Amino acid sequence: MASAAEPSRRLGAPARSARSRGDQDQSRLLPVLAVERALRAVLLVGVGLILLTHTHTDWADPARRFAEQIGLDPSRNETGRLVSRLAGFGPRQTQRFGSIAIGYGLLEAVEGYGLFRRRQWAEYLTVVSTALLLFPEVQELFKHPTGLKVGGLALNMVIVAYLIIRLVRCRR
Repeated sequence: MASAAEPSRRLGAPARSARSRGDQDQSRLLPVLAVERALRAVLLVGVGLILLTHTHTDWADPARRFAEQIGLDPSRNETGRLVSRLAGFGPRQTQRFGSIAIGYGLLEAVEGYGLFRRRQWAEYLTVVSTALLLFPEVQELFKHPTGLKVGGLALNMVIVAYLIIRLVRCRR
């Protein structure tokens, strides 16, 4: 006879894991990660669509004006480097970057949905996709170190470590 604490074992029903049983996962960080991924997805898809629909735009001038509006000096190191890189964008490069932004945004949206629904596959997907991007982040950090890059790298490393720990605990 099954005890009251084990209702799923009644009448020879197979035992199921806590996740498949629908028990409430108490982690409050997964919804935060899901929202962060969803916001990134919206931003990336929006930027990608803008790039794809405005392939012949000179992006240096709007970037310079935007930097000035938010209080950055476009003649300084990082901002100036970004503006000068944007000046060299041709239509093909703009299309390529727009397509990449949309693709990456869709990946972020899938991750966000899965994390919000607390799906284990989304945790694996987030670990793999975030870990793969750690290597280019480290390379970029060595080329042009900034506080923002250090913070972004540290945050991504914490996210990967947290999800790996969750996945290892779940396997036990």
